[in-house]
Amino acid sequence: MKKSSAIFLVGFMVLFTILAGCSPQVKETGSASTSDPVDSKGQDTFNIGLAISMSGGTALFGEGVKRGVDLAVKEFNDAGGFEGQQANLILYDDEAKPEKSIEIVQKLINQDNIVALVGPANSGNAMAHIPFVQEAKIPEVVPVATGTKITQEYKDADKNYIFRVAPLDGVQVSAILKELIDKQGLTKLGVIHDTEGYGQGGREDILKQMKENYNMEPTVISAFDPKELNLEPSIREMNNAGVEAVVFYGLAPQSAKLLEARFNEGLDAPIYATWATGDPTVLNLVGDLVKDDLYFVQSYTIDQNEVAKKFHQKVVDTYGEDVFPIATAQGYDSAKLILDAIKKVGLDSEKIRDQIESFTDFEGVTAIKSTPFTKENHEAFGIDEVFIATYNDDLQIISAE
Repeated sequence: MKKSSAIFLVGFMVLFTILAGCSPQVKETGSASTSDPVDSKGQDTFNIGLAISMSGGTALFGEGVKRGVDLAVKEFNDAGGFEGQQANLILYDDEAKPEKSIEIVQKLINQDNIVALVGPANSGNAMAHIPFVQEAKIPEVVPVATGTKITQEYKDADKNYIFRVAPLDGVQVSAILKELIDKQGLTKLGVIHDTEGYGQGGREDILKQMKENYNMEPTVISAFDPKELNLEPSIREMNNAGVEAVVFYGLAPQSAKLLEARFNEGLDAPIYATWATGDPTVLNLVGDLVKDDLYFVQSYTIDQNEVAKKFHQKVVDTYGEDVFPIATAQGYDSAKLILDAIKKVGLDSEKIRDQIESFTDFEGVTAIKSTPFTKENHEAFGIDEVFIATYNDDLQIISAE
């Protein structure tokens, strides 16, 4: 709480450089667990694909998802697999690049003969590669990417092969506005967003929902260039407008700079943000500043129920830490949907898709329902499944409710 701006800036740049240069790297082969790779050509295996960023700006999301998927695959195999056949996970790094995502997804489909796919972390990557998944009739469960259009692209097709176990942007905005307007009765809301696709999409969702659902407009809107990471002008705009709360749309490094700027400028208003602000990178960059009136949307916290607590402990027992709890939990549920479907209907990809869409008895570790999807809705999380979370004094993310 007593850090100077100069110390923060130096520390921020050093850590950002470390994160960029030391992102997790993976081989272009995967395994059914964290052990040695399984021979994907063996008669007693079948392949599940994981196409996600293990390097680049969303590498931490990818690492978390990978751990969750690995756990689900290991449980499936330890229980005997499907009629004696073991699941073999094949992982490729999409490097957070759409063109790379297209390349590896085509490889997974055409060369590795996957029966289903988990991924990706980035909405742009999802929109780039889902035409190939849909055409090949391979079910894909998205564990991170939140762009609203992803599951809507083929909603009018005879069969939509794209599902999601992550809180889509529109639902996150609904949860934030419900908390601020319906529950707290606030009327003077400020909006801060980045000028790239993520922030622009969030701004559109906020404006649309405030107008349609509340006949309101933000008191002030401030955009910033994420490449410059200068949030102090935006915070000053919030201060000058006297906002009661700030709705923020940006990724982890931007969230960290926002908290530092609020500390420096003395803004008293709480900040409400998307689940991206729960990225552990924010905590790593600003430490105790995350405890000061910061709230964000989540679908999973380690304290939400006994199932979540047990899963968190399993992650810690396996890896020594829970590096990104929500990403790991959503990765686990994404893979478990596929594997539970295989237990019921076998290895035909179209039948797996049909089963994922028609579960009535699914048991996951996130806030996912027992009936996660319908033909009309391929989103596991609606407004009733997500909730507002915060950091406790021990710097753990917990439900704020």
